[in-house]
Amino acid sequence: MTINATRRWLLAAAALLALPLAGVRAAVPERTVLVTGANRGIGLEFVKQYEALGWRVIATTRDPASAKELNTFAGSHANVVVEKLDLLDHAGIDALAQKYAGQPIDVLVNNAGLMQGPDKGQMVGSIDYAEFDRFYRTNAMGPLKVSEAFYPNVKAGKLKVMAALTTGKGKRGIPVPGFTLYKTSKAALDSIQQEIALRWKNQGIKVVTLNPGRVLTHGEPASPGQSTVAVGDSIRGMIGVIDKLTIEQSGQTIQWDGERLE
Repeated sequence: MTINATRRWLLAAAALLALPLAGVRAAVPERTVLVTGANRGIGLEFVKQYEALGWRVIATTRDPASAKELNTFAGSHANVVVEKLDLLDHAGIDALAQKYAGQPIDVLVNNAGLMQGPDKGQMVGSIDYAEFDRFYRTNAMGPLKVSEAFYPNVKAGKLKVMAALTTGKGKRGIPVPGFTLYKTSKAALDSIQQEIALRWKNQGIKVVTLNPGRVLTHGEPASPGQSTVAVGDSIRGMIGVIDKLTIEQSGQTIQWDGERLE
């Protein structure tokens, strides 16, 4: 074999050996998202759509053992990991953040929350004050604690987005009576998001509050004349908002279809 032929053979062999390694590198997700309340509905759809986009997904839920659909999905998708996160357990939130210390997180989606209808002590005149503290700790304080705990991870990410889900028309709420604890705790979350945006804008962190629209995730029928949006369309729209978000938009409340609300 001539020197040139030997050189060509060695180069071809090296190229063949490099193929599996290149395949492995290409399979490693370049971006990571953490989703709270990922066991069902909107949160689960976020998990599925981000996974389909090739992201690594940290899917959190208050009770992983009972999250059957999420566990089944994660079992067949290597880029999805299920973790326990309870918005009322601040020590647990800190422990999970410590577990992922040094892991960049491009997008944090604070989706988890508590909601009950007006027949559950949420109508003015019959407020269940025992529930008042639980709603605010879950819907306002909990997401704030998650944002604080995972701030170093988001700062280290490429997109640097902290998103949280609101309801109705942001701080204007839902224009019907009832849902008082839910609406007001979500309005508090809107204000908290604005405060986070002011605090960390100089760090390049983009903060957005998202309105998913009226999404029917529990199989309930739509009311006559009610405008609804399919869960897949809602999440696809919100991911688009997140992907295009600029630092100038930080602190805004934006609807799933891109309409600015606040």
